[in-house]
Amino acid sequence: MKQGSQRLALAGGTGAALLVLVAIYFGSGSLDRFDRPLAAYAAATVFAAFAIFYRYLMWIQRPPTWRYFKAGWRLFVRPKRLITNLGKLIVLLWNNIVAQKFIERRSSRRWLAHLCLAWGCLLAFAITFPLSWGWVQFGIGANGSDYVVEFMGHPQFSFPHDSVLAFLFFNGLNFSAVFVLVGVGLAMHRRIFEAGAQSVQSLASDLIPLFLLFAVAVTGLMLTASYRLMGGSNFAFLSLLHAFTVIILLLYMPFGKFFHVIQRTAHLGVAYYKEEGERGEQALCIRSGEPYQSQLHHDDLVAVMKELDMDFGEHQNLSPQEKRKLIALNQAASIQGNPFVG
Repeated sequence: MKQGSQRLALAGGTGAALLVLVAIYFGSGSLDRFDRPLAAYAAATVFAAFAIFYRYLMWIQRPPTWRYFKAGWRLFVRPKRLITNLGKLIVLLWNNIVAQKFIERRSSRRWLAHLCLAWGCLLAFAITFPLSWGWVQFGIGANGSDYVVEFMGHPQFSFPHDSVLAFLFFNGLNFSAVFVLVGVGLAMHRRIFEAGAQSVQSLASDLIPLFLLFAVAVTGLMLTASYRLMGGSNFAFLSLLHAFTVIILLLYMPFGKFFHVIQRTAHLGVAYYKEEGERGEQALCIRSGEPYQSQLHHDDLVAVMKELDMDFGEHQNLSPQEKRKLIALNQAASIQGNPFVG
């Protein structure tokens, strides 16, 4: 099974990388519109696509994840609930992807930090990828002063160089950098001053991602400062430094904490699974007779445990409360020299 999973993941990762290469080639007019100075960014996206799809497919094939994944799709596409599920999907996308309300329940400050980081990065990716792939270019209008936005070689619309739209277009990456810095600042404040965060944080999982985001945002703003405030001083070095930080970030994404952004989409299916479990039969504890989880979840958990060569027998039919009681009873029995309490 492991070799089969690796072959599938390797094929999927290779396919994703090739798809990005094909999109770059044809989207840039057989590389006619490809911006050579941005080749390093484009190459990094190709490697990142391979690594992200490879790890995603390895993760999705794990027995627990695969069971959730299959069940989520099976429940979603049922004809009698498809319309309802589509409406629920819109709500889930808004709450979990756009507004990210699952973070707001923990802390408003954590939610703001997460929102700034997420949308700062997404805005930067939405601008950087089409530019580095040669999909989007800015030409000169017929009047010789307006800018024309071209997508895959086709003019879309024009705008004056001194318009509000021009300001938004040409400062989009600066806005994204500011959003990221606000998010990094709030996140670092929490990790420095909150004891709860300090007790569970680690350098690799929590601090390095923030350092990377900080480096990308600061070096990006330094480019703007160079050509607007310092007459282009050290611009070549700063552009190389910024490119280095962005490439490291892209290559780090599949292997670090940022990968949870990719996993979040698959987690949406869990909501349908939980909803089905709440509507269906409930598992009853064999000691107390009280319901403690859905029968659907119970049966799937038993099946996954057996798939992993772990079978706890009737112990899996006990509620968490009764399991804790048995631990306490057997500890007392052990002290008193009494037999095991089952």
